[in-house]
Amino acid sequence: MKNIITVLSSARLAMALLVIILACCLSGVTLWRGAEAGRMVFATLWFNGLLVLLVINVACCFFGRIWGRTVTVISFGMILFHLSFVTMFLGVVYNSLFYFRGSLRLTEGETLVSGDPQSYDTCEQGKFFSFARLKGETTLIKMHVGYKVAGDDKRVAYEVAVGEHNNKKQGLIYVTHKLSHQGFDYFNDKEGYSLLLVLADHQGKELYGAHVPLQSIPVGTTGRYRYVTGHRERDTVVADFGPFPAPPEKPLFALQTAFEPSPLGERSGTVTFMAHPLDGAGNPEETSTLTRGKIAIGQPFSLGNSVVIPREMRYWVGMVVRYEPGKAIVLGSLWIGLAGMIITTIGRIVRKTNQDAAQLAGL
Repeated sequence: MKNIITVLSSARLAMALLVIILACCLSGVTLWRGAEAGRMVFATLWFNGLLVLLVINVACCFFGRIWGRTVTVISFGMILFHLSFVTMFLGVVYNSLFYFRGSLRLTEGETLVSGDPQSYDTCEQGKFFSFARLKGETTLIKMHVGYKVAGDDKRVAYEVAVGEHNNKKQGLIYVTHKLSHQGFDYFNDKEGYSLLLVLADHQGKELYGAHVPLQSIPVGTTGRYRYVTGHRERDTVVADFGPFPAPPEKPLFALQTAFEPSPLGERSGTVTFMAHPLDGAGNPEETSTLTRGKIAIGQPFSLGNSVVIPREMRYWVGMVVRYEPGKAIVLGSLWIGLAGMIITTIGRIVRKTNQDAAQLAGL
């Protein structure tokens, strides 16, 4: 045991660990980015094991040297400072192993199961995080446009509800305000339009309906936007012809829509549409067009034996969900470390004052 403690309190071990950890950090931020860096380096057991070993090394180095000595004001401050250092690193390790970050996208009125990984567009988590911690559901009740707090324009606010049964929390999320529930924080991220498309027969019987998210495209330098079906590739919007109805239903044709908002109403405007037939593999035959045109929200257009109605516009919003259990430990450690520095500084000032007084008395 004595030999083990001697090795753990070695300054050479401390230097070796610092060099290795620094090299890992540099590779983590240069060779990989984002979630890939966490998966390859920062969230791995071996990297967090190195951090724990460094914490143990620092603890053995410092506390081994002061063990058995008389505790003074100065040494007490130093103990607090080094204890905060140890606790802070443990908090970092704990956070990296149990953290969660995810991106939710919901349309107004939509509810998603919080603990289902399929509910998230993107997510990353620590090695030991369990989705069972995400209890209940997340619901986007309504999006408030032009929301103001004490006269300050927050632009938009999301009214959301999270949790399960009797343990639900409902509130507003906007640019400077988050919603917290059971350790999880919900932040606003982005928003857009979602078009409700209804498929019916010529007798008016509704056969299918779905909300289709639209991506925003700036219109020149006018400050206006046009919204289209498609997806984003970095900063570029790629317009898509999506199968309609969407799988697992049997698609009948490929449909692309675009929405241009009207200044006369928040959710009013015109819809431009184009449809192509599908080939045997289910891909759009872009050389052949079934129909195309431009209509107002609520007006139907005919597609062979069917009718498609752009029934209404709703908002979809993106929310960032974060769980960082080690954050409070790290922040608390910083305050403890600051207190230790202040106590040590005061102790040294008092000791210097007493020494100067003693010298003056001796003269």
